[in-house]
Amino acid sequence: MSDGVAGQTRWDGWMPAMRFLETRPGTLWIVSPFITTTPPAALMKGARVLTTLDPARLASGGSSFQALAALIDGDAEVRILPKLHAKMYLRMSGSQAVGYSGSANLTQSGARLNHEVMSGPEAFSIGFMRDFTQHWAAATRLTIPDLLQAQEQGAWLRENLAAQELIEDGVVVILLDTQMLRGSFELTESKVGIPLNERTKGFRPARVNFVQAQHRKPGTDLIRTRLKRLQSGPTGQAVKLRGSLSFAVPVRDRDSFQDGLQDLHSDLRAVMSKLISQHVETWRADFTARLQQAAQRYVKADPERVQLVLQGAAVSFDKYISKMDVGLSYGTYLPLQTPSRPLAHDFRTYFQGVRENQTLAWEDGVEE
Repeated sequence: MSDGVAGQTRWDGWMPAMRFLETRPGTLWIVSPFITTTPPAALMKGARVLTTLDPARLASGGSSFQALAALIDGDAEVRILPKLHAKMYLRMSGSQAVGYSGSANLTQSGARLNHEVMSGPEAFSIGFMRDFTQHWAAATRLTIPDLLQAQEQGAWLRENLAAQELIEDGVVVILLDTQMLRGSFELTESKVGIPLNERTKGFRPARVNFVQAQHRKPGTDLIRTRLKRLQSGPTGQAVKLRGSLSFAVPVRDRDSFQDGLQDLHSDLRAVMSKLISQHVETWRADFTARLQQAAQRYVKADPERVQLVLQGAAVSFDKYISKMDVGLSYGTYLPLQTPSRPLAHDFRTYFQGVRENQTLAWEDGVEE
């Protein structure tokens, strides 16, 4: 030891170090990987702070955007040194450096809550300070824009961390959508030639399905039958969620469930394609008759315009049928333990059922 400084090692945080350094001359140096608080305002001006900047630490609260910004705004020079682990608080005047080193970060926990060990005051050798200033020279200066970018990344990570904590283990949710020739033709007052000043306020135009539900029944029956069969997987029981065409599926059965959906999609298109080829003329005539019946609601309609609409609707029918609007699509999602908004059911009941291979009552969610 030099400079007449006699150091001690104590179970203590960084506050005794800061009180000692308040009365010492020279530049204040702070080395702390994590920072959530600041020294007194009078000490910040001209201080040099060596730290780390990890968006994940900002997300978890290990470091604080507000504290780092306050240091920069207080005219401290803050630099970033990756993989920094050392903690030091010292004053440097000329070739003399004195201060504390130990385990305490410049955080609220490092001040009072944690069991920290700090040694000092002690004089740091010229050789040590030479190496230290080389680390300082290699570090990158932190600016407010850099800090804002890290904060934005940290906010994104924080949202993801929060979501990951809520994700149910061992289960995925597969949400289905069916395409089953549900297209329709809208018959408006404008189409049938009713003048603007004679139209009925609030009138809801008729919608006429191109294909009636009874004609689609072979396809919807196939979907119901195959989806029930898919619920019994090789290793567990998939569970249909209430109120939607979605399933909670054990992760181990996800691939086999999705393969089953692909097979169902192909078979469904084959079945409906055969039905269309057999019955398209009948379906077109049925659609035209239903559209003509709907047009009778429009007592102020221009008869010639109605005939033109019927002819155009037949063309629309043919175009729609040729698109072959039939099949399945699905998305796979990670379920959360707690829904983000109030729902009519409790997902956790179903996920527990999946894990324990319980069979819950089937609820029909396939639209006709």
